[in-house]
Amino acid sequence: PWLGLPGLTLALARMPSNMFRALPRAVILWAVLAALILHCGLEACWNDGQADRRVASHNNAFAATLAVGNLRPCPLCTSAQHARQRVPRIIRFESTEKLTHVAVPGHLENSDREDKGELKRLFAKHRANNREALSSLAMTVLLWAGGLASVHFSKGHWVALLLLGLSMIRCFIVFHDAAHLSFFEDASSNRWLARVLQWFVNYNYVEWDEIHTNHHAHLGDDSVRDYSLTVYFSERQLAEFPWPMRLAHRIIRDPLLFFPVGGFFVFFINKPLIHGPQRVLLPLFVWCTLGWQTATAYLRAAWVAGALGVAAFHLQHHCNSPYRVPDKSSRSHLDAGMLGSTRMPLRFPLSLFSFGIEYHHIHHIDSRVPGYRLPRCDAEGLPRGLWKRANTITAGRALRSLFHTQFEGSRRVRDANGVEPRFVSFWPYSALGLQDT
Repeated sequence: PWLGLPGLTLALARMPSNMFRALPRAVILWAVLAALILHCGLEACWNDGQADRRVASHNNAFAATLAVGNLRPCPLCTSAQHARQRVPRIIRFESTEKLTHVAVPGHLENSDREDKGELKRLFAKHRANNREALSSLAMTVLLWAGGLASVHFSKGHWVALLLLGLSMIRCFIVFHDAAHLSFFEDASSNRWLARVLQWFVNYNYVEWDEIHTNHHAHLGDDSVRDYSLTVYFSERQLAEFPWPMRLAHRIIRDPLLFFPVGGFFVFFINKPLIHGPQRVLLPLFVWCTLGWQTATAYLRAAWVAGALGVAAFHLQHHCNSPYRVPDKSSRSHLDAGMLGSTRMPLRFPLSLFSFGIEYHHIHHIDSRVPGYRLPRCDAEGLPRGLWKRANTITAGRALRSLFHTQFEGSRRVRDANGVEPRFVSFWPYSALGLQDT
């Protein structure tokens, strides 16, 4: 049914002027959008009821497997709230393989260098708060609306495009938190928000939830392909490729081309049957209500946001030294967050748009800490020495890390002596010092 909605909207936009004389065409269009948002909310509430029934099935399945005696207690059910929020979206009991290898913050493996109890208490202190969530959401709406208005009245000035693009990034991070069920205190409100915001971020909520959950569950495990990463091959692997593939990789993966093209591919081209409605509906409304000039400027701002978003994600996991292990038996959830995800403090006004995602080490250790509380969580943990192993990135290191395109030599994982692999850049960027040491 969603695929027909853009066509319906276009038909309404093309209606003769003598129809619906009492109502302006723009009012009709926005009424359709309001009906869509209401439908998303009702669907989320219905799904929440279905989810409660799946939680009961989840608990029964674990009780049966625990009776056999070869499984540890379910790490997802350490609290009723955690089970209620995390389990319904993903069926985690299809097989014993999945049951025994779920990485969650309840079990912080190999954490001798950090105080597990202190980490848990700190994270528990910074769970979602509805009042803060609503104020953060109001600021997000204000920034997005202000960016769109500035684009409209400035006729697409580059400063206005940048403002709207940065506002879209913040909007996506709110969507990201809602998909983690961490923005609001209750799961149904998070699902409702994620289903609404998917129309503003050019990305389908269900698809994002599936891909991003896999990323959190397997970050650092080289035996599992993580399609969220941006560096896959070592120098030796690339040297063994046929020359057409080497040439194609060299052109596409050049940093000056990769981030703009990557942003355009992810948010405009990739999986059109899945993301098509989210990519078409809102620009169509902008065109019908504010004109084609504002609509094209809106799409350019979305492209800017996509390019900056891909670059930001690259920096979150591709600064030296990376955390990569051969298989899941070697993987530690705590190390994947502390060593495999960066800590990159930003100053105002950039921090207004990054919405706390720069403290990515905390997010990967415990995704239940929402973005509006990540800065305070980081600030409280810093004097306690909790982030002494975190990969803290400065502006200079971030700039150099943007040029990382491959693993050095032939090694992509940690060796037997515990030495991590290393990212390097293409020539001539490496000769210019544009790679992190």
